[in-house]
Amino acid sequence: MADQSMPLCRQQLHQGLKRDHKLKHQGRLQFGLFHKGAGMSLEVHTLFFQREFTRIMTSEQFNKSYSYIIRHMHGKEGKRASYTPYNCLKIILGNPPQSGVEHHGCPYKHYAEQNLSALLTKLKIGSVAERDAIMAHKKDGNSQLACAKHFGVSQPGAAMVDGINLDGVGNHPNAWFSASVSYHNAKNGGGGGTSPPSNMEKIVKEEAM
Repeated sequence: MADQSMPLCRQQLHQGLKRDHKLKHQGRLQFGLFHKGAGMSLEVHTLFFQREFTRIMTSEQFNKSYSYIIRHMHGKEGKRASYTPYNCLKIILGNPPQSGVEHHGCPYKHYAEQNLSALLTKLKIGSVAERDAIMAHKKDGNSQLACAKHFGVSQPGAAMVDGINLDGVGNHPNAWFSASVSYHNAKNGGGGGTSPPSNMEKIVKEEAM
């Protein structure tokens, strides 16, 4: 369920993390707050980052340079504020990622048309016609509609499935994730509803395999 329940922005952040075994500051914030909002505990969040970062550094270096920001996101450091995940508008209006170096941002906003089209094809998102419809929104500057179309293509008939809240799909990555998990739970006979912590931590285990 890992890839099929993740919005494209989160997928790309995760691919960047697996490739580089680290994320730049903006990527760590966007990625980390998404996981926090999806129900990931501080402990699992720390282990998730540590598993990749320590492929290129020692545990001591990770603890010294990166564990603080994770605790800070969870309100355990600094002013102990409860930080919320980024919505789509904040991501779209934020600083665009430097190509090949940073992985944050919105692919539907920040990727070149050729690169986005190639990515959708590589990921086998829908049919050619459905990918063309997604790209039409991109070309019109409607990043959020492109993302919502991606959801509809990946979760066909979601609007007809009981127990799925589609409010926010295309406006917030966590709404995309929650609705997708509910959809696949219902399709697999588990009924609607997400139980976010167990689902997110289960997905993290799948990705580690």
